[in-house]
Amino acid sequence: MPEYLAPGVYVEEVERGSKSIEGVSTSTAGFLGETERGPTKPKLLTSFSDYRRAFGGYHDSSYLAHAVNGFFTNGGSRCYVGRVTAAQDTARATLTDADDNDVLTLEAVGPGEWGTTVAAIVEPATLYKEGENDLFKLTLRYWPSDRDTVEDPAAPDPDTQPAVEEVYDNLSPVEGASNYYGTELNSSVLVTVAPSGEGRPEPETTWLNGTSTDGGTASESASAGADTGADADDESTDEGDSEIPPPDELSEMTKDELQDIAEDVDIAKSQIKAELIEELGERRDEDLRTDGGTAALSLADYRGTDTAGERTGLAAFKELDDISIVCIPDENDVDGLTDDVVAHCENMGDRFAILQSPQDPGDVSEMVPPVDSKYAAYYYPWVEVVHPETSARELVPPGGHIAGIYARSDGEQGVHKAPANEVVRGAQRQQFNLTKGEQDVLNPKGVNCIRSFQGRGIRLWGARTTSSDPSWKYINVRRLFLYVEQSIDHGTQWVVFEPNDQDLWARVRQTVENFLTTVYRDGALMGSSPDEAFYVNCDRSTMTQDDIDNGRLVVEIGIAPVKPAEFVIFRIGQWTANAG
Repeated sequence: MPEYLAPGVYVEEVERGSKSIEGVSTSTAGFLGETERGPTKPKLLTSFSDYRRAFGGYHDSSYLAHAVNGFFTNGGSRCYVGRVTAAQDTARATLTDADDNDVLTLEAVGPGEWGTTVAAIVEPATLYKEGENDLFKLTLRYWPSDRDTVEDPAAPDPDTQPAVEEVYDNLSPVEGASNYYGTELNSSVLVTVAPSGEGRPEPETTWLNGTSTDGGTASESASAGADTGADADDESTDEGDSEIPPPDELSEMTKDELQDIAEDVDIAKSQIKAELIEELGERRDEDLRTDGGTAALSLADYRGTDTAGERTGLAAFKELDDISIVCIPDENDVDGLTDDVVAHCENMGDRFAILQSPQDPGDVSEMVPPVDSKYAAYYYPWVEVVHPETSARELVPPGGHIAGIYARSDGEQGVHKAPANEVVRGAQRQQFNLTKGEQDVLNPKGVNCIRSFQGRGIRLWGARTTSSDPSWKYINVRRLFLYVEQSIDHGTQWVVFEPNDQDLWARVRQTVENFLTTVYRDGALMGSSPDEAFYVNCDRSTMTQDDIDNGRLVVEIGIAPVKPAEFVIFRIGQWTANAG
């Protein structure tokens, strides 16, 4: 209670009654897999274009890109993508000023070989004026193919145009300036930047983990040779066995003397460059073999590291409260990964796993879900899609498409609607055309089928979890409870440390009842009235004095979820009207 020490009129604001509870999102998916490039920290995407920009195109070793594309095609609007990689080394380069002092360090946003095909090109800024400012222009170019095919990163041949180009003009090296490079480069999908000193970087082209050049002069060879261990000063041409003087001697020669050996210098430069490129390629390949960049992914790679601030893989998903659907398209490629995905969802208690059958699961009569869990659903068979880049048809696991259907159904009708009897957009056909008899065998086991119907297209035709518990047989029931639990959890955080008395109990009870009334009116609960659909108790009947003495407030809630009409039965018989 506030203190009143002097006479006067005091006005106080007092909170009474219930507070509102806002429903949480149920349609944000989390995908995990191998990508062409990008960060290992999960990134929020709102379109497949975002995926291409951050992680590259389709990857030969993973179905992740197909899954993300299928998610957005089928109605998904938000997802996190976590990159999994066995590589440990991250490409980097340090840019220097005119006095060869370190100025800033660029590091690829994620580990792996791809970073060595990023070139950083420093040029004079559009607004640069010598003696008046230190502005510079930085262009980042990335090639998904071997960088050795790119002769001049500053002006690539049309046949080797970069897949990504980022241009940052009029950057300032002054920290705190509105155009400070440390702030401007935060939007880059290729590199992260860290200051290494003060000043303006010298105009040159630098490969991450490679060489620096100043546009093709003899100093290119010396700089590159110093970086790779090659002795550029001792190089000589095969034509005439004429020895090429080192750069320090060249700088002291007269114009006539330089003219005499100009042709030999050009030959030497080409020869040195070719040898350096070959050596760099060999060194890079050796590095990748030692850091695991080309090795098959293991279960440990998918589990990731669980160190605060450096989490990767499934461990990184722990930090993302808004993920409600988890899918790993390549789950069947790694033994034990399916169990880990389901365990992650069960331990978190706020998300649901979409599992997919192997491409060749064997005989239908012997097929069963790989786990028994109320936090997972299992789908069969794979679907055929058109590859956007090659126009070829390709079989892919259906998980990404299914996650999109979850999101679409949630948005159109609500999480209480079973995500089934929905068209699988983008699917040209299923791997196998299932009959009703085959689904009669699979459905009771908890295998949800994708089937084709005449005139109705390819549809998702199953709504069961993999649980053997009849109470949690249906996907929509499990996901409805996740929605209600998480919404109440987030919406009642204000209760913590409030005085635990009858007034608080009444406010909490009213808060939850108001929320569940809205859920009931949305059609998520059974009953002809709210009293039949749910109850909320919070009083002496739910708490003992020991609970109160130990700081516990106990609320008991019961809801009657709607169940899907899985079997629609029409009983038809002959009827003869009585003569009147």
